Amino acid sequence: MRTGPGVLTNLFHFIVLSFLDLLFRALNRIQVRGRENIPQLGERGILIVSNHISSLDPFLIGITAMPRLSPVWWRAAAKEELFSNFLSRMVMRLIGAFPVRRGQHDEKSMERMIQSLKTDVLVVFPEGTWSTNGQLLPGRLGVGRVIRKSRPTRVLPVAVKGTDEILPRGHMLPRIGQHARIIYGPPMDLERFYLQPDTPETAREIVEAVMAEIRRLYSQL
Repeated sequence: MRTGPGVLTNLFHFIVLSFLDLLFRALNRIQVRGRENIPQLGERGILIVSNHISSLDPFLIGITAMPRLSPVWWRAAAKEELFSNFLSRMVMRLIGAFPVRRGQHDEKSMERMIQSLKTDVLVVFPEGTWSTNGQLLPGRLGVGRVIRKSRPTRVLPVAVKGTDEILPRGHMLPRIGQHARIIYGPPMDLERFYLQPDTPETAREIVEAVMAEIRRLYSQL
């Protein structure tokens, strides 16, 4: 079974990420901290968890962390609406995204995340939706369940700030001359939770610990 994106998909990723990287840096200022914590080429089973303030957030993570020619899929959980037509569905699948029904108990998507973490790098936004005021929202219980069941090799917390100034909600075109910042924190030690019973309370404790670490990183930006 193939567990990587293949040559053609990797070429597509290379072109898109290189273009977006140039666009970000040419039109705006990007500051990256914690590069030493970014996954190495070929690492698998890593869960990247980040706050969410703009549709640009997954792309900023992609251009700052994802290897241009990766033997491992980098996948992302994306809202179901982005798969509503053929063109957007094709693009989303090419970049490794899969649909999640927001605000619902989506057992199928959670199982997809758990399976993905056996072979891939997975990017998840625990809040489940954008924050409209810059303040972090509570994490979703399902993310805690996924972590408890999959036990990723590493859970890597990330905080993003400024992407909502580049592309605010409701805007189609990005602004120029803005400053976006992203910080990759050290891997979290969640082993203590894996010994606890598989209950909603344990899932809640896990996601609260994750959001607390993202909040800590966010305060440093």
